[in-house]
Amino acid sequence: MKKSLFIFTVSLVCVVTNVALAAVAIKKAAPVATQESSASSTAAGLVPSVLSLVSDVQNLNAKQRELDTECTPSSAEIEFVNNTIKEWAKTGAATADEIERRLNRQRCPGGSGFDASVRYSAGTDMNNICYDNFDSASDKNMVWHYFPKASKTTYCPDGSPTCGKNEQKTVSNIYEIFDLVDFGVGDYNRQEATMAAKLVDKSDRCSSVKINQKKKQMWGEFLTTAMGNVGQKNSTTQIMQTVGDITKNGASLNGGISSLGAIATQFMDK
Repeated sequence: MKKSLFIFTVSLVCVVTNVALAAVAIKKAAPVATQESSASSTAAGLVPSVLSLVSDVQNLNAKQRELDTECTPSSAEIEFVNNTIKEWAKTGAATADEIERRLNRQRCPGGSGFDASVRYSAGTDMNNICYDNFDSASDKNMVWHYFPKASKTTYCPDGSPTCGKNEQKTVSNIYEIFDLVDFGVGDYNRQEATMAAKLVDKSDRCSSVKINQKKKQMWGEFLTTAMGNVGQKNSTTQIMQTVGDITKNGASLNGGISSLGAIATQFMDK
């Protein structure tokens, strides 16, 4: 990661410097020394802004990693949700088929396959992620047969079978499934209510919709900071577009950065 960031920083400085050099207007012949001084001065003014921008990217990625860690469910939380689903099934509030339509995805054949479907969809535009369900021999004649089970797994974002531990992502459908249950505080004992309250709070912060909203907020904060740190004399639009071009062509940091240039340009035009 440090090596990639170093290459990203050097590339960005080189590209922005070239942009600055190209922008120097010479109206009449001038001594070589004067031209070199002008170009050097412009480039020197750009470097602090570029390094500040890279620092902002690092801070953004750190926040996103904290969000992922914060929202990763424990084994105890997954077990609690799956036991709660069984109890909720007894109420007859919904059938397994109704839940499948509500979740807008299919249950995994044979009761399992969430892990495999996540790995298969990684690195593609497909979203055929199924959900594990109660379909073991002991579940066949139970009211919760085919009801969803919460799961979590790790995967490589680029779809490869193996990758470094720091590159792995953790995904879970626990909050999506827990949101199905409409139990109130009175439906749990004291110990269960404590766990349920914790999950309700995490669900509010960590469901896929909430995560997307929070990441959009992060991007907004990041762009605001970046705009404040990059000087107007340094051609802010060109710098941000250059960042977008570089990351789009293979130096993307933690996803989403590839569209930074376009986002920044739109931001400044308003």
